Amino acid sequence: MENMKLRNLDMGKLAVLALSMLTALLLCTYMFFMLPRIAKEGDPPSPGDDRKQHILILGEAADEDSLKEIYRGAEAESKSYNCVVELNVPSSIAEGQSLQSLLDFASFVDADGVIAYMGEGSGASSLRIPPAFDGREIPLVTVAHFDESIPQISHIGTNYSELGRKISQESVEYLDGQGRIIIINTVKSNSANYSNLMTSVKGNLASYSGIEVFIADLDSSTAITDMSGILARKIRYSDTDLLVCLSSEDSIRAAQLVNDLGKAGYIGIIGFGEGNVLERYLEIGVITELISIDSQKIGSLALKELFEYIHYGHANNYIAADVKVRRGGSL
Repeated sequence: MENMKLRNLDMGKLAVLALSMLTALLLCTYMFFMLPRIAKEGDPPSPGDDRKQHILILGEAADEDSLKEIYRGAEAESKSYNCVVELNVPSSIAEGQSLQSLLDFASFVDADGVIAYMGEGSGASSLRIPPAFDGREIPLVTVAHFDESIPQISHIGTNYSELGRKISQESVEYLDGQGRIIIINTVKSNSANYSNLMTSVKGNLASYSGIEVFIADLDSSTAITDMSGILARKIRYSDTDLLVCLSSEDSIRAAQLVNDLGKAGYIGIIGFGEGNVLERYLEIGVITELISIDSQKIGSLALKELFEYIHYGHANNYIAADVKVRRGGSL
C-alpha cells in the first residue's frame, strides 16, 4: 500500500512537470509566431525612428511654398545621411512667429543641424543661434538672402546678375530678337538683390536693337488693374508682345490681367517664382515660361553642406543655386 502511494505521488509530480513543460512550450510558440504578427498589425514605426541625426528646416509662413520644395529636396537625400528631416513653419502668416523663435525651437528639440530660409526683412542681423543641450553650436545653413553677420557655416543663394541674364536670354529667344517688352517693376525697397536683378535684365536687353523695352514702375500695394491704366491699355491694344515679371506676386497679377483682358496666348508672360497658382497658369498656357530657383536642389545641397560640416568640420562658404526654366502648355 505504501509503495502504491509513493508511485501515485511520483506520477502526480511527473504530470505536473509535463504540464509545466507543455505550457512553457506553448508560450514560446506563441511568442515566436504571434507577437511579430501583432507588431505588424499595430501602428507602423516612424521611418526615421532608427536614424541618428535630426535636421530641422525652418522659415516664415510667407516663404512656405519655397520651404516645402526645399524640404522635398532634403528629404529625398535624408536616407543617404541616416537622418530625419523635419519642416517647421508657422501655420499662417497671421501667426506671426519670428525667425528667432523658430531657431529657439531648434535648440529645444536638440537639432543636429538647421536649414533656414532667410526672407527680406526677417531681422537677420539680430538673429542668434542658441546652443544644443550639450553646449555645442548647432550648424546653420542659410538659403535665399545672405547676411554676413549670421554665424552660418554655408549659404546657398542666387547670383542675381546671372539670373537677370537668363531672364533676358529667354525673353529674346521668345521674341526671336524682335518685339516689345514690358518689365513690371513693383519693388520700391532698397533691396540690393532686386536692384542687381533689374539692372542685369535691362542691361542685357539693351544690347538687342530689335527689342523695345518699357519699364512699368507700379505701386506694389495696388493690384495691376487699379493702376494708371497704361499697362492695361498696352495689353488691351496689343502694344506689347511680352510681359516680364521679377516676383511671384507680379507674375500672378500679370497672368490674371492678361487672362481677364482676353489676351492669353497672344501676349507672352515670363514669370518668376513658384507655387500652386503659378503652376496652374503655366499649365494652361497663360504664363508662357516660369523661371525659378531650383528649391529642391537647394534642399539637397543644404543637407550635403550640413553633413560635410558635421563629419569633417568644414563646409563651402557660398554656393550659387541653380535656375530652373519651365515652359507652359497651350490654351
